[in-house]
Amino acid sequence: MNPNPYIDEDLQALAETARRFATERVAPGFLERDKTRVFDRELLREMGSLGFICPELPEEFGGLGMGCLAAGVIHEEIARADLSFSYLNLLASLNGQILSKYGHPDIVGPWLRKLTQGEAICCIALTEPRGGSDAANLRLRIEREGDFYVLNGEKTWISNGGIADHYVVLARTGEAPGAKGLSAFVVDFATTPGVWIGERYKVIAPHPLGRLRFNSARVPASQMIGKPGEGFKIVMATLDLFRPSVGAAALGFARRALDESLKRAR
Repeated sequence: MNPNPYIDEDLQALAETARRFATERVAPGFLERDKTRVFDRELLREMGSLGFICPELPEEFGGLGMGCLAAGVIHEEIARADLSFSYLNLLASLNGQILSKYGHPDIVGPWLRKLTQGEAICCIALTEPRGGSDAANLRLRIEREGDFYVLNGEKTWISNGGIADHYVVLARTGEAPGAKGLSAFVVDFATTPGVWIGERYKVIAPHPLGRLRFNSARVPASQMIGKPGEGFKIVMATLDLFRPSVGAAALGFARRALDESLKRAR
């Protein structure tokens, strides 16, 4: 009998399947990935083929339509095997929520399907050199030029910065001071000239961290997420959904620490 009243038989079966995958496929390469910080894209695609990336998304976007609890049990099991690798999944859920809820389906649909299949890595570019926790006062400037927006400035300490294929970027469009003057965009790294990886930080962290530079990077206006001036509201609302997923991953990693401690003590 499952002692958790929130986990039904379907979720329990999903957790057991994710645990087998994590134990047999993710855990064996943990130490090597931790040392090299090189992520196995083939393993990510394998995880996607099993439906373990963004299972909470609607089926039209490649998800399973199972809700956030399904994502939580998967995050816990993958993090139990490798916390660093689990961040690929965590950030996929964060970006998946933003794109699916606020992006135009015709624009974000192809990105979301690549995301759920493990064919793409994503991140959210929020923090700047002069502002991190004070997200309402970001300075990265983006200006409208015809059918494009032009980005100039920097983002720093970006999770998955340097390995991501697309970025959700929060920038100042200037409709109003503070939070109401920020808008969100999805930027494709491969097809957007002027986006540079400034550096990858060498720190003890469970995921890659990097600096991004935008030098007159032209982003199609159709790639705005939501409406002008709604970026801050969109990102903050989605982060509220994201935080419990981080908690699930932390729980999985804590259980691994307990397992290793007991093994050592015995």
